[in-house]
Amino acid sequence: MTTATLTKPISKLAEQLNAHLETQPAERTLTLLDRCDRCSQLAQASFVFTIPADPAGTGKTETDVLLCGHHTRQHLPALLAKNPVSYWVEPQELISIRGVNVEAKQQETRTGDGLTGA
Repeated sequence: MTTATLTKPISKLAEQLNAHLETQPAERTLTLLDRCDRCSQLAQASFVFTIPADPAGTGKTETDVLLCGHHTRQHLPALLAKNPVSYWVEPQELISIRGVNVEAKQQETRTGDGLTGA
């Protein structure tokens, strides 16, 4: 038996995320003031959706959804199924999704007491 028969194919979600991560800007687009729309945690993803024109004439045709890492992972397939105009996701939040090409963040090693580097 070969190992090729034991490996599962990469999911369509992982393929879609890998393609997006190749074109996604590396710099973070969210600030510390951006918070999740579901809870009060720091936003780790931003999704922009087109909304139908309001008959009342407000003129707003796009809206954004900000989510923390937990809510991003929880709702990611449904959000992508709604075809967002654009989105940005913190790559580290996608490590737990099998098949997504994200490297683990390297931990800094501190010497001495950990505060002064002495």
